[in-house]
Amino acid sequence: MFKVCLIQPPIEDFYATALRNIPLGLLSIGAALNKHDVQMLDLRYGQSHIIPIPKELEAVKPFYRSNDASPFSLYKSYSRFGPEVRQIADLIPADADIFLISALFTTYIHEVFEIIFMIRQNNHSATIIIGGSGIIFNPEIFLNNGADFAILGEGELAVPRLLDELKQAQPDFAAVPNLVWQNDGVIYKNPVEIIENIDQLPFSDYNILGTPEYTLAGKRHAMTMASRGCPHRCKFCSIHQTFGTKYRLRSVKNVLMEMDKKIRAGFRSFDFEDDHFGGNKRWLTQLLNEIIARFVDYDLSLQAMNGITVTNLDINILQKMKLAGFTSINLSLVTPDQTRQNALNRPFDTRQFTDIVHSAHQIGLKVTAYIILGLPGDTVEDNLQSILFLASLPVLIGPSLFYLVPGTPLFDELAAQGEIPNSVRCYRSSYFPYERPDFSRESALTLFRICRIINFLKAVGDYNYQPAGYRLEKDAVIIPAGLSGKDSQITLGFALMELLKTTGKLYGTGKKKGDRYPLVEESCDLKILDKFIKYSQTLRLIQKIHPAEF
Repeated sequence: MFKVCLIQPPIEDFYATALRNIPLGLLSIGAALNKHDVQMLDLRYGQSHIIPIPKELEAVKPFYRSNDASPFSLYKSYSRFGPEVRQIADLIPADADIFLISALFTTYIHEVFEIIFMIRQNNHSATIIIGGSGIIFNPEIFLNNGADFAILGEGELAVPRLLDELKQAQPDFAAVPNLVWQNDGVIYKNPVEIIENIDQLPFSDYNILGTPEYTLAGKRHAMTMASRGCPHRCKFCSIHQTFGTKYRLRSVKNVLMEMDKKIRAGFRSFDFEDDHFGGNKRWLTQLLNEIIARFVDYDLSLQAMNGITVTNLDINILQKMKLAGFTSINLSLVTPDQTRQNALNRPFDTRQFTDIVHSAHQIGLKVTAYIILGLPGDTVEDNLQSILFLASLPVLIGPSLFYLVPGTPLFDELAAQGEIPNSVRCYRSSYFPYERPDFSRESALTLFRICRIINFLKAVGDYNYQPAGYRLEKDAVIIPAGLSGKDSQITLGFALMELLKTTGKLYGTGKKKGDRYPLVEESCDLKILDKFIKYSQTLRLIQKIHPAEF
């Protein structure tokens, strides 16, 4: 029996979404290591502190401000999400035999190297294994920086097999599927196998020693996956490198068994992180029917935060989703332009998307539509039209800035054109790495802000929020003393919308002084703002919330 430590490293970025960072892969592999003494070290959970922006990322400094209280602000400070480097050495167990480190995104590999270095300083004889989607582009770099092994693709069968070999006097590493290893300076990559029958896998174990208790809206929360793989080959997506293109479903019975076990342990919130959730309509219908029949008394909250394609949705499915515990759905749109969808190899029908949005709205399901801004081949006008299309529908907009994912067709195309930054730190979404003459970083972030504005206008209109009263001065917004939280943000939003309408410029705020918020003009593409302001749906949204002034 080995002492195994599972590690999710910290990350350094302008933002991190806590509930999307649950280490599901580690929790699943940890469950498969039940013959060993396993503990979890989630170094990304529960703390953050501001750190200096790396030199490679300084180009985004003009767009992010820590003191901006505007509801339309972007990211604020560059932070480390996790303990400081000097604290990590005290957290890493000195007696562990095996360390399994998750590397999910290429842009964060420096934080992985940092963990490897810390382990080597404190535990020279331990075996270090790296896994996750972030290693696929270049697993050799991890072995050349102190790791002993890397696992490509799924690890629930490969890691236990590797540990079995490590017990042997003469281990046969060539027999371990998915393994990257080295011998006498030569690196070998074993064939990658997918797990055909995913019902055979143990359920992810949230009771592994050291695992935090993740919660959402006061409920104990778990990620799960009801399927693996995706038959589609979207040009910006690399998931097929981890899970393949064969769509593999767990049986409905198996999913229900996991939910039942976790419900008995106190879980009341579940996020299905499938990459193709609902890809089989009959299966989805059966699952929802069984959840309704078995768990209706537990007040479950269900989500599919990774996004759902509309292909297999209809009004009956939506009604069952609501009864099962969904209060909202996230639809993976990317773009409503059919030509662009075809170019990106996406299955999509704009009319079906619109029908599903209206059906969901009709029965009281909130909808967020995911779009990507700045994809290669997109123009600023393309993206603006996508945003304005969504402004006319009862949806919130979930924008993402295009980022670089090694191994995707888009990455390979850009690499062939010499368009890839030298530093992997620049691959991240918050940097908008693919800037070009006709699509600047300023334009991309202006579009991002417009999405925030539309979401604000819809929210205050839907909930009939009212400002607490404000006064505009030449260089500041004055709001009533004592106003804070949501009330101050709503009031500031009304004031800043008035300025946008009258000046054509978007303002944020500086550091608050008493009841005074200094005005700071944002770095925006004024041509885009002007088109947005003149768009009729924008005017209707403004009129809906603020008829007296507009």
